Amino acid sequence: MNRTPSTLGLPANIILILSVIALSPAQARAQDGDLDRELLTRYAQAHLDLNDARDEFHGKVGRVHDEEGRRRAREELEARVEEIFEQHEMTPAEYDDITLTISLDGAVRSVFEEILLALEEGEPGGSAGDAVVVVDRSEALE
Repeated sequence: MNRTPSTLGLPANIILILSVIALSPAQARAQDGDLDRELLTRYAQAHLDLNDARDEFHGKVGRVHDEEGRRRAREELEARVEEIFEQHEMTPAEYDDITLTISLDGAVRSVFEEILLALEEGEPGGSAGDAVVVVDRSEALE
């Protein structure tokens, strides 16, 4: 008997539907080949800026001993984080989606790490290469 989605039964159909729905926007872009070096470079720059902002926040909080000072430090961090996302033309949700894609996909993670290393070494744009990251999500989903 040929097993098509209609003959696989309800559980298989639910899994199929959930797997399609569960793709985040960044994962969908990666699947379509739209998660390119330019977007990963913006993400990496935002990542570095967010780390710096968090480090600065922790340094301030360590020096402040009153609740009002800590509240001000948190407000400054929140404003800085918002500014970072605007500067890198990215929403927090997009940032989180790309973070998830990097966590799940070794090929994307390798490109991200290459870009991050280049940025940390001071190379503008992350790398001399302009290769597009094309991700075959079928292997990751099996």
